[in-house]
Amino acid sequence: MGRIGVISDTHDNLAAVDAVLERLQKMGVKSLLHAGDIVAPFTLRRILSKGFEFRGVFGNNDGELLLLSRVARESGATLVQQPLTAVVEGLRVLVVHGVSGIEETKNFATTLAKSGEFDVIVYGHTHEIDVRKVGRTLIVNPGEVCGYLTGKRSAAILDTEKLEAELITL
Repeated sequence: MGRIGVISDTHDNLAAVDAVLERLQKMGVKSLLHAGDIVAPFTLRRILSKGFEFRGVFGNNDGELLLLSRVARESGATLVQQPLTAVVEGLRVLVVHGVSGIEETKNFATTLAKSGEFDVIVYGHTHEIDVRKVGRTLIVNPGEVCGYLTGKRSAAILDTEKLEAELITL
């Protein structure tokens, strides 16, 4: 069974990063999608040190883009300006951080899903969990790893065979 970890908005909370990644590892996850706002290179190094295959996008709070890019490149990870499009375990996946406000970002994800071009759309930025289907497209916002806005540290696991997402909260 294909299981991919989906995370977003880590915001340099290393204790939360460690806790969430440990849980994902225990659940057999080997690959991560990050929907932005890693923030500092030391956080990306911590994530990459866990051995996950990593794909992600920059968020609006990611400051040191050149150093973040270098850390990713040196580790064989993919980290790009949004959008990231990839075929992952046979699924057409789009990863974005978001646009301006919360409602605009949710509407953006919905509009992208309605295009029918993607099997999965992953987004972040809002810090709010959002897992739903629009047509045949699964939309996943895993909430926030950092827990700063909602008080909940969260992530998701994408089941690539069932096209479903399981939420994890700590």
